[in-house]
Amino acid sequence: MKIKKVLFVCTGNTCRSPMAETIFKKKLREAGVNGIKTSSAGLYANPGASMSENARLALKELGYRPYAFKSSQAGGSALIKSDLIVCMTMDHKRAISAFPNVYSMAEITGLGDVPDPYGQGLDVYLGTAKHLELACEIIIEKILTGGV
Repeated sequence: MKIKKVLFVCTGNTCRSPMAETIFKKKLREAGVNGIKTSSAGLYANPGASMSENARLALKELGYRPYAFKSSQAGGSALIKSDLIVCMTMDHKRAISAFPNVYSMAEITGLGDVPDPYGQGLDVYLGTAKHLELACEIIIEKILTGGV
């Protein structure tokens, strides 16, 4: 199957999954990959919430341009329309395992779950963003080589 839509899923859609979405988009552009759309959602998101300030600051410090992000709920429509769903943890995956093409970050990258930085300092968010940078590179490589 050709991957056309990637959805990143976390808990509240204000930290990990929007950082992954932002990083993934830039990494796709840098790799010259076209035709893949990416988005993010949260299992327990408060729709319309902004990206957390430390997530935004961590992205900026690493050279990303966070956009005017608004959180969204990981509902059936978004899950059904996605060719690849990447969950930050195995618990997230278990919650939506009835949908096709659902993987945890650990399964797809071998890097383990992405710990939730919510409410912690900028240094923790920077660590999370760096984890996501490497994870996104692996995911893109797997998409390009047919590994997912």
